[in-house]
Amino acid sequence: MMGEKVRPGRALFPLLLSVLLLVGCVATTKQVESLDARITVLNSRMDRVENRLGKLEKRVEQLSEAEKSDTAALRSDLADTNVALKQLEDDSRYLKGGIEQAEKGVSDLGDRMDQIETRLTALEQSIKGIQAKKPKKAINPQSLYDTALQLFRSGQYLDSLDAFRKFLKEFPDHTLAGNAQYWIGECLYAMGKKKEAILAFDKVVKGYPESPKIPSALLKEGLTFLSLGNRAVAKILLKRVVNDYPDTDQAKIAARELKALVKKERPRPKVKPKLKQKPHPKH
Repeated sequence: MMGEKVRPGRALFPLLLSVLLLVGCVATTKQVESLDARITVLNSRMDRVENRLGKLEKRVEQLSEAEKSDTAALRSDLADTNVALKQLEDDSRYLKGGIEQAEKGVSDLGDRMDQIETRLTALEQSIKGIQAKKPKKAINPQSLYDTALQLFRSGQYLDSLDAFRKFLKEFPDHTLAGNAQYWIGECLYAMGKKKEAILAFDKVVKGYPESPKIPSALLKEGLTFLSLGNRAVAKILLKRVVNDYPDTDQAKIAARELKALVKKERPRPKVKPKLKQKPHPKH
């Protein structure tokens, strides 16, 4: 795409050794250590620049055909940056002479590295600007709902919960909004968050009065209260299902649960203990 990657920082350390050989008796240990540290920093910066440049090239490649007009300048700038890095490597090979000249050469390389990093930052901002212009892909409500439901049926409750919540955020007034709220309750219940599930089911009843999921929400809310040991509230909700939605399957289930509750709560008749009969005296 942009030609073979260059790794300019690799020439600097051998360069230091050659410089030191040329000025061995002139350079002090302190000067050598200082130059070595600066070259190490430069090597590290060059590695980071090379890595950033590679990532930018990949991002430019991923931009769509429609954005080619915007990316033409970016491609040119990326190519120029590669050339600048290559030039940096070439210049580093010619650092010769005394320790002072070597230090000046390293300082010049650092300044030019600053310029390259500034250019990379500008390129990154340009790419972000182009990507921000991309129109968001339209979300199909039915497709999102179906995906969320499939996730629930496959046991991926957390992913399903996130998908249904996204559905409600994107389409709060959709005809399936009440259904989505109901399945949020089912997801929470399946995850063991029963108290949160009760609140979710209650939102179906209060927030979506026209939803066909109200009988199911009332039933599941009542059963959840029952599972938590609150029989009084459970009975109220189950009776509401039976009374308000008598011709539904949910009403039949609620009636069975009420019957079972009554049976459990009905006091058992006390059985009088049988008196042992005294044996008749033998005549």
